[in-house]
Amino acid sequence: MSDLEPVVVSPDAGDALVSYCRDRFSHCTVVSDERTWEVAGRAIAEALESAGVKVGTIHLHGEEVVADERFLTDGFVQADVDTEAFIAAGSGTITDITRFISHRMRRAFISAPTAASVDGYTSKGSPLVLRGVKKSIYSHAPEALFADSSVLREAPHELTAAGFGDIIGKITSIADWRLGHLVWEEPYDDAIAERTLDTVRQSVDARREIGHGEDAEILTLMNALIESGLCMLDFGASRPASGAEHHISHFWEMQLLRDGKPGILHGAKVGVATVMVCRLYERVRSLDAAAVKRQLESTTPPAFDEECSMIHSAYGSLAGDVIEAHRPLLGLRGSVLEGIQERILTNWGRIRKIVDEVPETETVREYLRDAGAPTEPSEIGLSPELAQQGLLSGHFLRDRFTIAKLVRVLGLNPG
Repeated sequence: MSDLEPVVVSPDAGDALVSYCRDRFSHCTVVSDERTWEVAGRAIAEALESAGVKVGTIHLHGEEVVADERFLTDGFVQADVDTEAFIAAGSGTITDITRFISHRMRRAFISAPTAASVDGYTSKGSPLVLRGVKKSIYSHAPEALFADSSVLREAPHELTAAGFGDIIGKITSIADWRLGHLVWEEPYDDAIAERTLDTVRQSVDARREIGHGEDAEILTLMNALIESGLCMLDFGASRPASGAEHHISHFWEMQLLRDGKPGILHGAKVGVATVMVCRLYERVRSLDAAAVKRQLESTTPPAFDEECSMIHSAYGSLAGDVIEAHRPLLGLRGSVLEGIQERILTNWGRIRKIVDEVPETETVREYLRDAGAPTEPSEIGLSPELAQQGLLSGHFLRDRFTIAKLVRVLGLNPG
């Protein structure tokens, strides 16, 4: 279990943060963007100064702050080498930037979330866009988290709805993780999987109240997001919380950046992608063991060169990095393919049980609608072409065996 402590989600979180820092540090740096400085950063800095703590600031300016080389460099340039702790006053992007900077400078990292929008507050990986490719870079978890419930309640509803979308994504990420364990022999922990699914159940039960902006249920969602992050932290990787739905979301993010288009909230993309991934599970659900055997006998997965061509078409100048990262699962042939096919047939009863436990697409869509979250690509400004590209090519971003891979091995049409 994680030793992250304390985790405070309450109206008194600001006071608790100041007391924590005053007892441990003489110099802290508050990291924020223009909006989160006004929402929380300024108050944290002023309270720390009043408590006798020297305070530095990192202000990240821009219409859209992205966790990429530009903003990371800006953060490092502004960072005072004498600071003892970095405080992330913001949501996902600010947290990821602060996590990386503090880790590389070997300083303490404290999380002060301003919205119930993502589950990465308590994880140790930093999802960064490097040379245009979305990568999770090993960093460190915060040593403490302080979320002011009054700030969370005042966050725009679209941020809260995005947090719900991020949690809903665990429905398919856990199913994908279990598939990967059976078919690709990926490491797995059933207790952590169940903990993660508990966060989904709690959030789904509160979905209508979350959609109405009710205070108690927003805190329920925030605690679920924190727990999901702790599950990743305890497992030591993002597998419990990131499957095909996240790979599609990352693909969309990369393409929008490459095209110079405005970004879309991470959780909003994940929720929409989860609906699409549920449709893949429905395709597999329609097969019995005999049909699976016929599909495997009659299907030859794309060759290495063919898949590389697909990656070049989808990722352009970024294709080289993507091919290298995905190499273990490219052009499946010979003993590797035979091993996968054998494990699919041998474990089909268990695979079918995993597939059957994924809710119907329309049920997941209803969950999202009840919470006021988007369900279709058009609702978040994605073209049908880009949405389809994500479904077809997003899985190349990680060397994990997800439902997207199973559909391809079985020769099913993912579209």
